[in-house]
Amino acid sequence: VYSARRPFHPERLISFLRYLPVVRGIPTDSRTNSLPSITAETQSILKQCLRSKGFVWCANSHTDALYWSHAGSSFELSCLGQWWATLPRNQWPEGVADYVLRDFDIADHDDATNPVGVGDRRQEVVFIGPGLGQGKSQRIITESLNQCLLNDQEYEEYQALSNNGNKLLSRFPNILEAKYVTY
Repeated sequence: VYSARRPFHPERLISFLRYLPVVRGIPTDSRTNSLPSITAETQSILKQCLRSKGFVWCANSHTDALYWSHAGSSFELSCLGQWWATLPRNQWPEGVADYVLRDFDIADHDDATNPVGVGDRRQEVVFIGPGLGQGKSQRIITESLNQCLLNDQEYEEYQALSNNGNKLLSRFPNILEAKYVTY
């Protein structure tokens, strides 16, 4: 399981996704090839990934809680709604606070009144395939995905723009479309 508490840079994430054995669901636009160090060994490990899934936070949105789903040769990114941290607590369903707060980095985080921390925003993606449970493979996948996260300067820019969705999208464009899930 890969975990992080910083958003992905959309272009670098797309570059990473292209190394998975996926042929459907990832844009082919060649302008997004911005991962500096994907070795032949890393490529070999990523080709072993049969399935990956989990929650994703991309820098083009401060509110969208995304779900990453890869199975076989297909990839899909879906917007499941908003991160809990973006909603006032009086709008949370009754009785869920203890459960929801387990995913918060700082329990008293509140985007409106106490914006310290990131709330429940996170990367949490599991990778499934032969050999991916070995320490070396896990380390290599983690290092590769860490390259996709915003660096310190980008994260400062993100934080400054986080309350302006249009400026975030302009600064961190994302050609990877997320389908909106409605029930």
